[in-house]
Order: sequence, then structure tokens, then C-alpha cells
Amino acid sequence: MLLQWDDEGNDRQQALNLFDAFGSRERTLHANMGGHTGVPASEADSASRFFARRLSRGLPS
Repeated sequence: MLLQWDDEGNDRQQALNLFDAFGSRERTLHANMGGHTGVPASEADSASRFFARRLSRGLPS
């Protein structure tokens, strides 16, 4: 999950509550300083690696 710590449009505590509610054992919280449009470019690489890893395992039937 990606969280911008000072996001003007998304409540931080609600985002943390959502993360806590995820049932997956494999979960990661990426929190960055800054507002909604301040996502670091490195997060795109991280998201790409995540999706490649998940998709290579195949989807559950």
C-alpha cells in the first residue's frame, strides 16, 4: 500500500486502518513524506516489481 503522509485528499488514519484490515500475510506499507502529488518516482519501480511478482504466480482459480 502506498501512503503519502501529508495527503490532502486521503485521511492518514483511515489509510492506516485500511492497511490493518488487509487479510494478506504478504503486505507492505510504503509511506512517504509529502502530499498527494508528491509520490517519489521510486514507488513506480516498487509497484512494477510487486505486480510482476504477483502475476508470475498466477491467479487463483
